[in-house]
Amino acid sequence: MLEKNKYVPRVNQIDAIYLNKDIARLIRDNLLENLQAISPVLFIKIQPELDLLIQSAIWFGSVGKRCSTFGQQLLVLAYDAEKLTVSRLVLHFILTVLPGYVKSWEERRLTRRVEWFSQAITWTENSALVLNILNYFRFLKTGRKPTLIDYLLGLDYISLRNNQRRDIGYKYLTRELLWGGFMEILGLVLPIINFRKLQRVLKSWAFGQASSARKLEVGGGDMAFLTPQMTLGTMCTFCGERPTLPHHMGCGHIFCYYCLSANVLTDASFGCPKCGSTCTEAGVQSVGLLGSTR
Repeated sequence: MLEKNKYVPRVNQIDAIYLNKDIARLIRDNLLENLQAISPVLFIKIQPELDLLIQSAIWFGSVGKRCSTFGQQLLVLAYDAEKLTVSRLVLHFILTVLPGYVKSWEERRLTRRVEWFSQAITWTENSALVLNILNYFRFLKTGRKPTLIDYLLGLDYISLRNNQRRDIGYKYLTRELLWGGFMEILGLVLPIINFRKLQRVLKSWAFGQASSARKLEVGGGDMAFLTPQMTLGTMCTFCGERPTLPHHMGCGHIFCYYCLSANVLTDASFGCPKCGSTCTEAGVQSVGLLGSTR
């Protein structure tokens, strides 16, 4: 007979708890949503009882039947069956399922709130919260009984892998370290690379002086200031879309403000993609307000 593996990593135990909460929430929300769609009025009247029925079914289908929650089953874990006696199963059901029903019943069923009963529920919730926090610190130290209910009932997690632990080779660790270092280098280098300027230089190198030959020259090579004209068919010279906050830089072609200003700010030698002219001394200007600058 194989010896039980009582060693369960802390992270696996915590993952099992969160997985079980998520699975139970998905099942509960899906069923309650369908029941509400069938009869909203009846649903409001019997919601606490429906919630109790669903939570009970989830508990009996997991812990009651297989001595493990759904989250534990996904991670091949379970409660130690030798410690999970009938009395402990009953107490586990009471402590897991009934508190939610009592709170919901107190909120929905009592037409006149009983002060002492409400205070008792509030005091119990606050006490359970404090005890859960203390138990969590104890769990981090010992690695056993991650929840307060497990501690009160003396329930331990066991692994069903028959003492088979996951071995990670040094080759895998080395590869992960190399990739981690490479990603850190990329994170440091990429923000300082001026991709707009790099794009302009590559285009200039690939197409030679073709773009400069398209510049509009007036009298000895001086650029003439051209007034742009907005029409229904005007598109941004850079992105090819309808201009957002149309602006220009004195060459007669219209850009989105963000397209033009981003290129001019990041690349002092930025030239118009159509005519190749650079930004004039007047700077980036709004279409129709030639005297205003940005």
